[in-house]
Amino acid sequence: MELIQSVLASIPGIGVVKWILLAVIPLGFLIFIHELGHFLAAKRAGIKVNTFSIGFGPRVFGFQRGETEYRLSWLPFGGYVQMEGENPTEQTGAPGEFGSASLSSRAFVVIAGPAINLLFGMLIYWFVFGVGLNRTSADFIERLIGHSIGEKEVRVQLGELADDGPGAAGGLMPGDTIVSVNGDTLTSWSAFQTRIFTSAKKRLEFVVERDGVHQTLFVTPEATPEEELRGNNPRGDIGRLRVAEGQETEVAEVTPGSLAALAGIQVGDRVETLNGETLYNVPDFGTWIWRPTAGWLDAKHQHLYHRIDQSPEGFEIGIRRGEEKLTVQLPAQWHVIARVQSKSTAQNAGIQSGDILVSLNGQPVNSETLYTKLNALTDGPIALGLIQQGIEKTVMLSEAEISGIDDERTFYGLTLQTTLSGMTFAPPQGPLPEYNVFTAFEKGLETTYLTLTVIARTLKQLISGEVSPKYLTGPIGIGQATKNIFEIGLISFLFFIGFISINLAIVNLLPIPIADGGHLLFFAIEKIRGKPVPRRAQEIVQQVSFLLIIALFVYITWFDSLTLFNQLRN
Repeated sequence: MELIQSVLASIPGIGVVKWILLAVIPLGFLIFIHELGHFLAAKRAGIKVNTFSIGFGPRVFGFQRGETEYRLSWLPFGGYVQMEGENPTEQTGAPGEFGSASLSSRAFVVIAGPAINLLFGMLIYWFVFGVGLNRTSADFIERLIGHSIGEKEVRVQLGELADDGPGAAGGLMPGDTIVSVNGDTLTSWSAFQTRIFTSAKKRLEFVVERDGVHQTLFVTPEATPEEELRGNNPRGDIGRLRVAEGQETEVAEVTPGSLAALAGIQVGDRVETLNGETLYNVPDFGTWIWRPTAGWLDAKHQHLYHRIDQSPEGFEIGIRRGEEKLTVQLPAQWHVIARVQSKSTAQNAGIQSGDILVSLNGQPVNSETLYTKLNALTDGPIALGLIQQGIEKTVMLSEAEISGIDDERTFYGLTLQTTLSGMTFAPPQGPLPEYNVFTAFEKGLETTYLTLTVIARTLKQLISGEVSPKYLTGPIGIGQATKNIFEIGLISFLFFIGFISINLAIVNLLPIPIADGGHLLFFAIEKIRGKPVPRRAQEIVQQVSFLLIIALFVYITWFDSLTLFNQLRN
C-alpha cells in the first residue's frame, strides 16, 4: 500500500488525477458489473441485446458479433445494456423482445443486475477477511457496519460528559449503558454518533441501564455552533450531546527503571481510578490538551492533571490485574517522551525514540507549557534539550536541514508523548480475529447481513422523516469518500467498494419505477392482474419517477458539491 501511494505521489499533477481515478473508476466498475449481470441474464433468457457498452456517450469503436454490438464509449465509467423492446414505446410483440419474454424470464433479467452487485460485495468481504485485518481496517469496518468484528454483542457505554452539555442536562451520567434510542438498539458507538449527528434539536427517548436498572430519559442534542463548523457543513445543523465514549484504561507502556516499574506496575494492568476518581475515559496528559481551542473533554483531562500535579503526597492509582485489585501510591513525575519518525529531520539530528525533552530554546518545558512554546517559535534554529540514555544533550533543528520524508503531522518528524511516573495509558487492544478460507466466508456472509441491516435502518429513518435526505450522498460524495479511504489503507478501500456494491444492489431493488425494483413491482402487478400494466400507465409513472429521481439527484449533488468545495477551500 505504501509503495502504491509513494509511486502515485511521485507523478507530477497526480493530486487531481488521483482524485478522479479513485472517485470515478470504482463506482464505474460497480455499474459495469451491474449491467453485465443484466446482459448475461438476457442472453440466457433468449432476449435480443442490441448494444453492450463499456462507458457512456458517443461510440469510440466497437464490433458486431451476432445480434449484439459491443462498443467502447467516450466516458469509460460504467456501462449500459440496450435490449430489444426494453422501452414500452418500442415494443411490437416480436419474438426476442424484452416485453415478449415470459414473466419469469423478465424478472430473471431484471434481478440479475442487483444480484451480481450483492454477490460481488459478498466476495469482496470474503477476500478482506481471508487476507487479514490490521487495527486500522478493523476499526474502519466496525464504524461502517455499526458492529464489532470480534464480539457478538457490544454495549454502547458513556464516558465523561460536559457538565453544561445537553447530555448532562437530560440526565445522562458517566458509565450509563445505552439500551436504545427512540426504540432502536444501537450496537456501536459510530451508530450512536450517527443518530445524534442527524438529530440536532430533536427530542430523543433514551433507555439507559444504570446500576442494573433501566431508566427512560429524554435528551435533545444541541446544534453545533457555526463558529465550530467554520462553514464546513452546508447540510445544516449537526447534533451533539457533548459526551464521550466510555473506555477502559490499560497501562500501555512502563519505562524500565521508572517509578511505576519500581512500584511493580505492569503493562496490561487495568486502571480503574486515579487519585480516587473513577476513570470513564483514557486519561490524556499530552501537549494537545493545552491548546487554546481545547474542548470540554480536554478540560477534564487538565483538571485531573492538576489534581495529580499539585498533590504533595503524589497520587494514588487503583488497578486490577486479573481478579486481584491493587492500590499503589506514587510520586507524580511528568516526562515528555520523544517518538521519532524513521529517516526524519529529528532522527538525522540524533534524536532517538525514548529521549526525554526537558527544554526548548533554553527554557524548561513540561506537558502544560510545551504547546504554547511550540506555537511561539519564530524562524531560525531550534535548540532541544534532551536526556538521552541518562545523559543531557542539546540538539539543534533547522529548516535548512529538513528531510523530505518528514510527516507534516509531526514536528520535524517528532511526536511527543507525556508519561506519568513512567506510564502511558491506552484503551485495551484485544487480539484481532484470524480467519481461514472457510471462516472468512462465514464472516463475509455475516457482515453482508449486517450491511443490509444498516441500509434498512437508514431507509426506515428516511421514510419516517427521522433523517433528512440532505445527509445522503451521491457520486461526488462517494468519490470523495473513496479517495479518502484509499489513503487509510488498501483493505479498508476494498471493503468500502464491497459496501457500496451492496448498497447499489439494495437501492436498485427499491420499488422505484425506473429502477430494477420498479420493474419487479410492475411484474408483481402483472402476475396479480393476469395481464401487463397498461403501456400508457407505465410511461406516465416512469416519466414522473424520472423527474423525481433527477430532482433528488440534483438535491444530493448540490450538497455534495458544497461540501467538496468547502473542503478544498479549507
